[in-house]
Amino acid sequence: MHAAQRTPPGPDDRRGRLQAYVDAHPLLRELTARRAARVVEVLERRLRSVTLVMENLSDPHNVSAVLRTAEGLGVSDIHVVEQPNKWEKNSQIAMGADRWIEVVRHQGLARCLGDLSAQGYALWAADVGPGCVPLDELPVDGKVALVFGSEHAGLSKRALALTDARFTIPITGFVESFNVSVSAALALWDVTSRRRRLLAASGVRGDLEDDALFDRADLYLRRAVRNAELIHQLEERGVLPRRAPA
Repeated sequence: MHAAQRTPPGPDDRRGRLQAYVDAHPLLRELTARRAARVVEVLERRLRSVTLVMENLSDPHNVSAVLRTAEGLGVSDIHVVEQPNKWEKNSQIAMGADRWIEVVRHQGLARCLGDLSAQGYALWAADVGPGCVPLDELPVDGKVALVFGSEHAGLSKRALALTDARFTIPITGFVESFNVSVSAALALWDVTSRRRRLLAASGVRGDLEDDALFDRADLYLRRAVRNAELIHQLEERGVLPRRAPA
């Protein structure tokens, strides 16, 4: 992905190209018509212009809840900084969401945020206190990366220094904060909803570019089929290209 953003294609030709790719895919015959249509519908609405970064979350329950929310809201990928805690999934909470969303794992915070900034993302740190922008005033006219910290200490000073600005979720009750997975859900709902309305004004429903759209379609079809032996046979015959392990 590049910082310079291309004009997105119109809804008809974009969906038409995706539908044509799925219709020609060797695994299509293994799916019901309803399941194949669902793959197209989900992919057409996938957002890459909104992402989320988690720094040092230690509770697999929270990480998995964030993952499930992000996938359910149509986010294409999220980023996990594994310092010092490794990313661990709670399968009962994630409910298979990790099959449909890309989890990009990073060993260093600076590299993660630097790469996103180079790709054109505005880095917004979730925080509290003076100087924070209310969530509903966070701009969505470009790429947005929401950065969240650990359950107990929040974002590190280094993370705050490396982000572009800070946002907060206004609280009107007596509690002083929300759980991190709740905060992420509220922020993602607000930002993705407003981002989608902006895209809709241009006549599009999602913003994956064609190369990513077709690559993700191939991945989703393989995972929807869930027949490793058949996929292996098609790869051996050259009908399907081989994919690197996810």
